[in-house]
Amino acid sequence: MPAIDPPAAPQWRFDHLNLHGHADGAALAGLFGEVMGLRPGYRPPFPFPGQWLYRGDEAWLHLVQPPSPRDERLRVGHIAFRTDEPAAALIQRVRAAGLQHEVAVVPERGEVQVFVPLPGGLVIELDAAADPALAGDGVYRSALARQRV
Repeated sequence: MPAIDPPAAPQWRFDHLNLHGHADGAALAGLFGEVMGLRPGYRPPFPFPGQWLYRGDEAWLHLVQPPSPRDERLRVGHIAFRTDEPAAALIQRVRAAGLQHEVAVVPERGEVQVFVPLPGGLVIELDAAADPALAGDGVYRSALARQRV
């Protein structure tokens, strides 16, 4: 009897880095704009302020500004990776692994975000293509996501 090949592992790639805080705009523009060549671009209508910086057509850096400008520390909100795996299968695998997580759907785009907090405070965002079954009412919801997108 021939051996059955295991299912192919999903493909992953780096998607973006999320920084959270009120930082010196000149320093950010100098490093990310002048040195690295990232440019401001489209950002979905999330219910909190921020900016996305692009390398070509890809948003590499997501900056989020918290409501209070008192905290000027700039910190990593999350690191995001994108998969070719369908969103429902991704969520099922995260649940089967017993990982705490939050699921959100990006406004206008419908892409699915699965936020997985790790010990020590680092959050990993796992992104998958839009899934009509998860679209909901279009209102962006996630306790983790609200703070870090």
